Amino acid sequence: MQHSLEHQITQAGRQPWLCRLMIAGLFSSALILGGGAAWADGDGHGYGHDPKSHLEKLTKKLDLTKEQQDKILPIIEEKHQKMEGLHEQMKEMRKQAMAKIEAELTPEQQAKWKEMQEKREEKMKEYKEKHGKDCDKKGKHGKGEKDE
Repeated sequence: MQHSLEHQITQAGRQPWLCRLMIAGLFSSALILGGGAAWADGDGHGYGHDPKSHLEKLTKKLDLTKEQQDKILPIIEEKHQKMEGLHEQMKEMRKQAMAKIEAELTPEQQAKWKEMQEKREEKMKEYKEKHGKDCDKKGKHGKGEKDE
């Protein structure tokens, strides 16, 4: 039993790239899943990337006065700019992490890694085609806007 445990520890020490790969995969998944929630503004129904459309929906749902709209729009625009900046930072962090992971891989592993990345990009493309801009117009998953 002890020999087996020592063998596992030794093997784990020889493959730090596997641990890094798993961490990067989890991090990437969290970014992908968390990105949708960030744009949705917490109520499960995305406002899109346009602060004015967000304000229009809030105005309709909350019956905002013109004075309230004038005060709220700059708040939404500021939030939008900050979130865009964070989104760019996350993309850059992901790019750097992926480069570091790839540098730790053998040529054979790099070939598999590139194939994994291509499959991921294809899935993202399919998702965007399915849930893209029409999702903003029709509500969540194209089922029509939910009245609250």
